[in-house]
Amino acid sequence: MRIFPVFIPQGGCKNKCIFCNQQGITGVSNPISFQELDWMISSFLQVSKEKFEIAFYGGTFTGLPESDQLLYLKWANKYIQKGLCEGIRISTRPDEIDEEKITMLKEHGVKFVEIGVQSFDDDVLQATKRGYTAKEVEQACLTLKKHSVDFGVHLMVGLPESDYWKEIKNAEKTAEIGAKTCRIHPTLVLKNTKLENWYKDKIYKLLSIEEALDVCSDMLAILIAENVKVIRIGLFVPKDQEETIVAGPYHPRFGELTRIKLLKKLAQFLNCNTIVTDSGTMNIHKIESVAFFNKDFKFVTGDGMVSLLEAVKAYVGGVLTCSKT
Repeated sequence: MRIFPVFIPQGGCKNKCIFCNQQGITGVSNPISFQELDWMISSFLQVSKEKFEIAFYGGTFTGLPESDQLLYLKWANKYIQKGLCEGIRISTRPDEIDEEKITMLKEHGVKFVEIGVQSFDDDVLQATKRGYTAKEVEQACLTLKKHSVDFGVHLMVGLPESDYWKEIKNAEKTAEIGAKTCRIHPTLVLKNTKLENWYKDKIYKLLSIEEALDVCSDMLAILIAENVKVIRIGLFVPKDQEETIVAGPYHPRFGELTRIKLLKKLAQFLNCNTIVTDSGTMNIHKIESVAFFNKDFKFVTGDGMVSLLEAVKAYVGGVLTCSKT
């Protein structure tokens, strides 16, 4: 399904998080007029007549005044009524989700909600001044499930007070709580943020690119194994906005590099003799001459074809280290 994104930079946000500079990374400082959006959709449809979803990103949609929400939703609904758009998705915060708001969204065509969770750990949430708790995140997800609204989770890796195992638990909790999709973004230091001050004062230490790839590839493995669709890894920053990045594990192909990292880990796993797990050491039959290639995500091994999902589930199942003997 194609997505037509509509950015409402920090619209509805009642507090500014220590890492956030939406205007800096999107280049959008003011909401686009409905007239301009109509023109953009007209151009969008010239490329393909395939149906699409309209997505309101870049802010806290349900934090907007209800009158503003309704203006956006009614504009989007005219494309649903024309049979061009199949639904609406929005992004918001966990503490801006409740029964009344979800009921209104459903009545106006919203089918999917992306939640900016960032972390399920209370220490991390407090350090980043998110303004809500892990319990509130869980309650927001339960409310969406109660109303049969599918949702996705946005996670950030390398936030203050976080560590490798907290990131792994974040991935596990995302699957456990029932998210259909997940976005994973390594934390970047952006201009004009509190995190920039912390970084320059040496209060905050960034992940290296290798550290970020290592943890993100393990999170990806967990999410694949649990059938959570990972729709983005790494923050998208337009080329002309890259100067907004002060420091951090940024690469324009970060998602691709993460998947390559996971494939290499799986190749190593399939080619090892000994697996060390939580419950002890297990010797396994050596698979000779393991080769892998990215074609329908299949591995070619000495014993035949292994699907990526099967290999990932084996890798995730308690494996801590693989050693070739």
